[in-house]
Amino acid sequence: MELIKGIGSSSYIGVGKVRKVSSFKDTLKIKAGEIVVISRASRDMISSLQKAGGVITDYGGITSHIAITLRELRIPCIVGCENATEILEDGLLITVDGFSGKVYEGFIEIHDSGELMEFHNPATSIKVNINIPELASQSAPLADGVGSIRTEIIISRTRKHPSLLLKEGRLSEVLSKGVRSIVDAFYPKPVWFRTFDITSDEMRNLEGGEVEPKEANPLLGLRGIYKDLKNVQLLKAQFDAIKILLEEGYDNIGLKIPFLRDFSEYESTKRILKQSDLNPHQDLPVGISVETPSVVFTLDDFIKKGIDFVSIGMSDLTMCTLALDRRGLKVARHFDLMHPAVLKMVEMTIGKCNKKGIECAICGHAATDEGIITKMVEYGISTISTNPDQILKVRKKVHNLENKIKYNQFKSINLH
Repeated sequence: MELIKGIGSSSYIGVGKVRKVSSFKDTLKIKAGEIVVISRASRDMISSLQKAGGVITDYGGITSHIAITLRELRIPCIVGCENATEILEDGLLITVDGFSGKVYEGFIEIHDSGELMEFHNPATSIKVNINIPELASQSAPLADGVGSIRTEIIISRTRKHPSLLLKEGRLSEVLSKGVRSIVDAFYPKPVWFRTFDITSDEMRNLEGGEVEPKEANPLLGLRGIYKDLKNVQLLKAQFDAIKILLEEGYDNIGLKIPFLRDFSEYESTKRILKQSDLNPHQDLPVGISVETPSVVFTLDDFIKKGIDFVSIGMSDLTMCTLALDRRGLKVARHFDLMHPAVLKMVEMTIGKCNKKGIECAICGHAATDEGIITKMVEYGISTISTNPDQILKVRKKVHNLENKIKYNQFKSINLH
């Protein structure tokens, strides 16, 4: 019997008993294989949720960081059920279908396609996003590099806020240790280290998290590079972690600056990088993540001053363009990654990068969507960075698209 339906955000199947969770402390009691039912899940819970047989939430969307991370971990996840915490009772045996978003009472046998994928080598570079360092070694042979290391997970595993780790003098060490396993697994393939993009609500439950402000809409609040520029010592600690790895000989690291709102933030970040004895564009490549319309329409300024690569974050770009919270259920039907306004900005960004010979990547959830991938290849994007479980599928999809484009061009030439 179908009990409830939400948004399937991880195409895996899970069977287990319900464990209702209402606080961060409750997550510490999760037993292996239990299906966690929670109102809202955040990145600081990842260490505990790794044991779960599945996760069901009342709120959240398919592009939320928790959904993306659980996909990487191959844990079935259903978000946006609205009333799962009211309907599902502790101890109830359920089956979670992370593809359809349906929850069934008892054990229901559901089969996936089990498709075996061969390795394709398209002209477009196919990279991978890494949340969990342990996934690097199995992803490295299949990908052309790492489009984004989301270092927040490395931090949340310590159960301590970055500011507390900084106070203890451990922040750079924790980061370099977690990132080292990734750059080592991929060496000499390029790995882009993204500086912190931590919203205020996602780290408050960690020890020392009381420093975080309470914001009505954290996704549009104190986050991204602006947050780190407010606490320069946090930013310098991240740069010190990179410097440790460079000194060890890992010269495949690039620096990605997230959620820029203004060109001045880019200049300030590079100035602090120099203060940390790292020369941008010489000691390491430096690029930006395009997630706001303001950066799209001032991209020429960034190009003039020098950028080595561009990464497009379509989820945040869509949120900022359409003026809606991408985690908000009430406006979820308006959240359209393929909205014409969003696609025009993406096409414009790719075009400018191609004109100047700058690598341009699409990262995040958008890089798993076939329709979006099709558009990106048509626009001439140079890199697609997808989830670990999607690498071979995306390689095949892009390979076929490139062949189709070549065939159509050849046919057009012959017709004329």
